[in-house]
Amino acid sequence: MKLGVFVDQDTTRYCYLRLRRLKAAVKDPKIVDALAQTLEVAGVSGKQKMPAIERRIEELRRSGDSIWSEIPAPEVMAASMFKSRNVAPEVIDQLFARVARVQDLAAPLVAWLNLAGLTPYEGGAPGTGRANVVGYRGGAFLAGARIVGIEATNDVAALGNALDEKKPSREQTHASYIACTPALAAEFLWANASRAGNKRWDADALLRRLQASGCGLLLVEGDAVAQAILPKERRLTSAEIAQLSTTIHSTSKVVK
Repeated sequence: MKLGVFVDQDTTRYCYLRLRRLKAAVKDPKIVDALAQTLEVAGVSGKQKMPAIERRIEELRRSGDSIWSEIPAPEVMAASMFKSRNVAPEVIDQLFARVARVQDLAAPLVAWLNLAGLTPYEGGAPGTGRANVVGYRGGAFLAGARIVGIEATNDVAALGNALDEKKPSREQTHASYIACTPALAAEFLWANASRAGNKRWDADALLRRLQASGCGLLLVEGDAVAQAILPKERRLTSAEIAQLSTTIHSTSKVVK
């Protein structure tokens, strides 16, 4: 199976797993064993196991009755790896950067805002909505004012609700993001695939929902944050920026 030869291994993702990590995962015996069990590959061992898995994936892709019909093989591989969590939870959780609490996302997101030249403030202030973190930069000679809202989540139901809600606060920032781990994004895709009537894997289910909401997607992997999907950029008037600046500075605390 060719896992992307002429693509960026850090920006290309399958089931929201970075290609670089996917390539490393197929060399991990624990992950390969769990994947073989998940895909019901039996009767092989050692170096024969991975080729057998690849043949099984091709069988599923050629089957019109399978959810994997005509789905790119790397996507099938990554999504099946995530499902292998039922067999090897610790190794799969590490692979997809799962966290125990939504609070575990805070420090990487604050660092990401700082690197972007934005001062992070606690979200939830009037006029800024329920964003967990609001990044603010005042206008300067070389850069204009910018306000960014980030809503972090670590629960698949909360992620769906966040995408369904029409929040006026999103129209009051230059850009809004949903932030989560690759594990939660993958879980969202599996939840979508499990819905009644969905007979085929939809790798773009989360992408479409984000685009409809105007939100971008930040994926948190340990201390690193990747901008996986760009948000809809909005223009704010000088009066709106001034009002939001006053609200942020008077009601919110700087996050350190």
